[in-house]
Order: sequence, then structure tokens, then C-alpha cells
Amino acid sequence: MIQQLIWVLSIVLIAIAAYLLSYIQFRRMIAQQTKQMIALMKAEDIDNMKIGDIYSQADSAFSDLERAALYLRKKYLRLRRQSQEERTGYETVFSGLKEGIVTVDQNLRIISFNESFMSFFNWAPIKEQSSYFLHDVIRDPQVISTFKKSFEKNEILKNEVDVFQLFVTPLPSRNENELWCLGVFYNLSEIRKTEKIRIDFVANASHEMRTPLTVIKGYSELLKEKFSGRPDEMALLEPILQSTDQMSDLMDELLNLSKVEMGRSLVKTRLSTNAVTEDVLREVENLLQLREKKVEVDFQVAEFAAAEEAVRQILRNLLINAIKYSGDASEIKVTWLKTPTHVQMRVKDNGPGIPKEHQDRIFERFYRVDKGRTRDQGGFGLGLALVKHHMLNHGGTVKLISESGAGSEFICEFPV
Repeated sequence: MIQQLIWVLSIVLIAIAAYLLSYIQFRRMIAQQTKQMIALMKAEDIDNMKIGDIYSQADSAFSDLERAALYLRKKYLRLRRQSQEERTGYETVFSGLKEGIVTVDQNLRIISFNESFMSFFNWAPIKEQSSYFLHDVIRDPQVISTFKKSFEKNEILKNEVDVFQLFVTPLPSRNENELWCLGVFYNLSEIRKTEKIRIDFVANASHEMRTPLTVIKGYSELLKEKFSGRPDEMALLEPILQSTDQMSDLMDELLNLSKVEMGRSLVKTRLSTNAVTEDVLREVENLLQLREKKVEVDFQVAEFAAAEEAVRQILRNLLINAIKYSGDASEIKVTWLKTPTHVQMRVKDNGPGIPKEHQDRIFERFYRVDKGRTRDQGGFGLGLALVKHHMLNHGGTVKLISESGAGSEFICEFPV
């Protein structure tokens, strides 16, 4: 009996010892395989690695796991390398751009920027400071306001500040429910310098042309008196007189446009919309009767602040255009109304309208929709350019609403 108990205890002890040995060996194997798996997941150069390089061929139970880990690691490294290459490419492109570029989050914290941005605002980040905000770099409230409005409205905004033209575009960020904004600053210094040279040249050339034109016109008038009653000579002289008058008018318009383009400070006064409109209507009365047109006026604003001569020129040019180019339509409407932020002057005709392909260029100097017809009617293509620059000097805008066959409406908005 005692001997049987000894055998049973021996068998139990042997079984326990065998279990412990198996457990120790299994744990050692798991620890080794885990360590090797971690080494695999941390490996950087595994493009040429094959199954079995880390695990022994005898550990076939782990081969599937090794394949999966190796595949995931290779994919991760490939994506990381691709991301680094793309980032390097973007940074190379951004650093080479002349435009200043900055990206900010909703708190206006600067996310990224390029060298031109630092150069424009004479700024460089300090290593000890981990983050910067837009107002740390740019003090101009218009720039800050433009970024804030872009976030609020979630739309692209444009603004001109000092010598910069700014475009702010909302962008999706890496996190959901969060927006970034991309700001692009264009330096207009060289453009404005070139523009000033052009304006000065046109003004000087126009001024110099007036003297010979005056001489030609003076002698033509003398010849006209001398050849009075002689139809053959008068037939030769009339084209000279007409061309001289046209050139003189063109020089006057060019000088006027150059003065407006120079953007000299405006002297604003309180203007009566009724008085200004009646004065301009008297100036174009003969043309209205000649073309058999009628003007209807709707005054919803009594007065507003603006430069009087500028407003007269704007309304006069828009009315002359409506009279000349409204075709057989006899009615023209002038409307003065007020919005929360602007006073609007609207001039509408019921003529043939302006085709879409011309509307983007209609305010360019010397641009004509119908070159032949406009020349016959005495236009130089400067009237709407003058209107545009007068409105820019007032800090306002002018826009066109027109469709072929449905007439045209010009809307001038003066800031309140």
C-alpha cells in the first residue's frame, strides 16, 4: 500500500516537473518570439528582408504572423517615405514662391509658412518659442479681420492691404470639425511702380499732344473762314476739323483718366442725389432728344457723402453709354437706393445687352464690345474705365448685370 502511494506521488511529481519545464520553455519561446517581433516592427531597412530572417525555420507556427507583420511594416515604411517625399516637394515649391504663404488654424495659430512670408513681414521664428499666432507677426487689423471673416463665412476672401493683395482660402484640416485657412500675400510694389510709370507717360504724352492739336485746330478754323462758300475746299477741310476735335476729346479723356488713376485724395461733401442727377440730365439733354430717349429717376436716398465731380462723371458716362447703346429701347432708369453698408446708384437700359464673353473686360480702357459701331458713334472705350477708377478711389465697387436681349444695368456702390 505504501509502495503504491510512493509510485503515485512519484508520477505526480514527475508530471508537475514536466509541466513546469514545458511552461518555462514555452514562456522563454514566447518572450523570444515577442522580442524578435518587436525588432521586426522597429526595423527600418526591410525592403530585402525575407520570411525566416528573424524567426528560425523551425518556428513555422509563427510564419503567418511574421508575414503579416512584415507586410504591415513594409507598407508603413513605404507610406512614410512617400509622405516625406511629398512634404519635401511641397516645402521646396513653397520656399521657391515669391508670394508669401501662411496657414493658420481657427485660433489664428500659425501652422506653416514659407520664406517669402518671413521676408515680407521681416519675421523669423525663435526656436525657444513653440508656437506663434498671426497677430504676433502681422499687426494690421485688416489682415486679421480678413482671416476671421473667412473662417466665419467659410469662403474665399480678397483684400488689399498696403502694398499687398491678400487671398484667404478655407482648407480642411487633419482633424474633423476643424478648419484651416491658407493666406497668400502678393507684393504689388513692382506692379504699382510700373502702373505709375504708365500713368505718368500717358499723362505727359497727352499733355504734349495738346499743343500741336491746338495749332492744327487753330489753322483749320482760319482756313474754314477763308474757304467759306467754296464747297470743294470745305469738303477737304471738314475731315481735318472732325479728326482734330476727336483727338482733342481723346486727349482730354486720357488726361482725366490719368488724374483719376493717380488716386489723389478725395474731397467728399454731402451731395443731393436729386441735384446731381438733374444737373447731369441737363448736360445730356440734347443727346437724349437726338436719340429719342427718356430717363426715369427713382430717388430713395436724399443725400450721401462723395466727391461731387467724380459722381457727375460717373453718372454722365453711364447715361451716355445707355443712350448710345440701348438700341431701339427708349427708356432708361436711374435709381438711387440705400443698403445697410452702401448707397447704390443704378443705371438700367432695355437695350440688346452685353454678351457674357465681353463682360469681364468691359471696364478695361479702350475696350469696345462692338468696335466698328462704337467708333462710328464717337466712343473711345474710356468711359467705363473712368467709372471703375472713380469707384475704386471712393472705396466702392461697380458691377454689371446684363444678358443678351435683356438690357444692361450698372450698379455703383458708394460706402456709407
